[in-house]
Amino acid sequence: MINLLPEETKKQLHAAHTNVLLVKYLGFLGIAVAFLVITCGLSYLLLSNNKSKLEQLEENSQSTVSLFSIAQKQLDTIHTNISNAKNIMDQQVTYSDIITSVAAALPTGIIIDKLTVNNASIGKSMVITAHAKTADLASQLKDNFAKSPLFSNFVLQSVTNTNSSQSAYPVVVSISVTIIKGNS
Repeated sequence: MINLLPEETKKQLHAAHTNVLLVKYLGFLGIAVAFLVITCGLSYLLLSNNKSKLEQLEENSQSTVSLFSIAQKQLDTIHTNISNAKNIMDQQVTYSDIITSVAAALPTGIIIDKLTVNNASIGKSMVITAHAKTADLASQLKDNFAKSPLFSNFVLQSVTNTNSSQSAYPVVVSISVTIIKGNS
């Protein structure tokens, strides 16, 4: 084909074709820029939404940690109070248990003249004076006190026969014994 168009028209057609291509490229570039702007906007919205959720989660975590801290302090206080109560209970002396243990250690035929039990006498040697029907009961008394876990350091100090016919318990027995604090 022979092109018979004048040169000026050819230039104009070529420029028109170039303009059409430029318009197409500009349209494509506009669509790409719009896509990038929309993508950045959506990313920003998504990140800000995640940020608010993370901040709320962090606040919940902080409140949970503070609640745990408070609960831990309360637990430590309770544990300390229980330890203190246990120490107090371990140091508590039940005098009725001591008296019943002394009574259980006494064989039949022996009576105690006087028994004084107080905080000062626990853990220290104390003298108990008893009256017996016979002198043989003194050794049985010694054996019973030696077997009892409540007493230690049992010493038979004296066995005296008063030979008094008026008394049903003529033998006076004097013993030294230590009451163990942990078993009372």
